[in-house]
Amino acid sequence: MSTMQGTEITRLVDEYGPIYVYDDGPYRYMSFGEGGEQSRIDRSRPEYPVYQYLQVMLLGLLYQPAPQHALMLGLGGGSLIHALLSYSEALQIHVAELRPQVLNTAVSHFQLPDTHRLTISISDAMDYLCQSSTTADLIFTDLFSDAGMQQQQLQQEYLEQCYRLLSDQGVLVLNLWDEGHGYHPRANQQLSNLFGDNWLCCTVDSGNLIAFGFKGGKPESNPRTLLNSAKRLEKRLGFPARKLLNRIRER
Repeated sequence: MSTMQGTEITRLVDEYGPIYVYDDGPYRYMSFGEGGEQSRIDRSRPEYPVYQYLQVMLLGLLYQPAPQHALMLGLGGGSLIHALLSYSEALQIHVAELRPQVLNTAVSHFQLPDTHRLTISISDAMDYLCQSSTTADLIFTDLFSDAGMQQQQLQQEYLEQCYRLLSDQGVLVLNLWDEGHGYHPRANQQLSNLFGDNWLCCTVDSGNLIAFGFKGGKPESNPRTLLNSAKRLEKRLGFPARKLLNRIRER
C-alpha cells in the first residue's frame, strides 16, 4: 500500500525504477517510490520554492547575486529551475539529468519552462562534469534516488570536477543528507580537503544539510551584513531568507 499523500496522476517506469506524480491540494509532487518526494511545486506559482532545503540552496544567491551561468546536477521536477529563472532574466542554466523519463515528466507535469535560457543534457552527472569546459557561477548538486542521497556527490573526483568548473568567484551548493544530525563527517573531510576553510553549511528541518563551497575564498557571512541582500531575495522569490540566513554556520 502506498504511503504517499494525495491523488496519483500518473506512474511511469524506466530502467532505474518507478516515477510517480501526485496532486496534493494546490501542490504537485514527484516520487521515485516509497522513500519520499523528489520534487514539489505549487501549481499556481511554480517559481516559489516549496521545500525548505531548496530555499536554503537558493541562499547561494546571497554570495553570487548576479550569476550569468548556473549548472544543475539533477533535475527532478525542475523546482529550482523555476525559481532561478524567476530570480534573474539574465541567467543561463544548464542541467545534467540521468533519466530521460524524469525530463519528460518535468515537461509534461511540472510546467518546465521552454526557454532558450535553459539547456538540458541527458547524462550521468560525473560524465557531464568530466566532459564539460563551461564554467558556472553557481553549481547546484542534488543527486537523490528513492534510497536517499547518491554517494557520488561526496566522491573526491566528483567534487574536484565541480571545483574545476566553478568560475573564479563561483559557489558550489551541495544538498546532503545527514538525518538531522547537523554534521556530516565525510562531507566535512572532503570539502575541507578541497576548499580549506572556504565553505559554510546550513541545517534543514527535513534532515538535509546544505553546504556552500567558495572558490574565491570565504565571503562575508555575518547575517547583519547580508540582511539587505536577504530582503531582496525574499521580495523576488517569497521565502523567508532572513530567517534561514541565521542557520548558516562555519563547518
